[in-house]
Amino acid sequence: MHLIVTRFMIEFWPFDDFKHKIYREDYILNGIRVMKKYLIPSLENQSCKDFIWILKIGDKANITYIKSIMNFTTKIAKNVLYEKDFRNYTRQITKGFDVFITTRIDYDDRIYYDAVNDVRKAINIDKPVLLYGYNRGAYYFESDNSYYELTQKYDNNLGVMSIFMSFIVILNKVNDTYSIFDLGSHILVKAVLLDKAKTFGLKKIKYDPGVFDCGDIKYIWVRQNYSGIYGFTKSIKHSLKEYKLNLTKFYGK
Repeated sequence: MHLIVTRFMIEFWPFDDFKHKIYREDYILNGIRVMKKYLIPSLENQSCKDFIWILKIGDKANITYIKSIMNFTTKIAKNVLYEKDFRNYTRQITKGFDVFITTRIDYDDRIYYDAVNDVRKAINIDKPVLLYGYNRGAYYFESDNSYYELTQKYDNNLGVMSIFMSFIVILNKVNDTYSIFDLGSHILVKAVLLDKAKTFGLKKIKYDPGVFDCGDIKYIWVRQNYSGIYGFTKSIKHSLKEYKLNLTKFYGK
């Protein structure tokens, strides 16, 4: 069982201005626009479509409203859940499965065409839990239709932040349906993973940085032309290398 999960309207940043903005209608409508334009096509174009896409929303959000504005047809199975209902949902949906995979991808990301297939190849029944992800991607600036190379460097203490980070759990070796979100933020997943060995019912976990791909650019992080939420100064681009991305190759067409 493979769930690809997108957080939306969740108060995961401890800033009051952010918590206020995520419930504004302009933020919500812009988020849906970005999902439909960038995220959804990249999931629809996956070479392996054996997954369910979940939009996990904050418990304070209006799920009826969100479902009404997400009333569009896709080539992939989708569902909208409250954050508080996610654990019970995973316990129900994984019954009868040996492997449980959860992948985190935000609404402003897109991923290359073979990403789901790569995660499947990473499954190792001899490793009860395993992280898998990519550390090379690109910023896309909507404002001027440009791409800039982005590399997430491996850190000995923290690991690596990754777009489309997946947590692979062998269910008969781990004592619950733990998901990628049980490992906390992007940056701290290595430390949390190693610290939670006993929680998972394991004596020890070895963190393997080799499962993070170091090859071609695999993901795109969309920097939205939407000043109300994500304003980016020109100075940030000066530290980045412009990249000519072949989208035809990226989407496998």
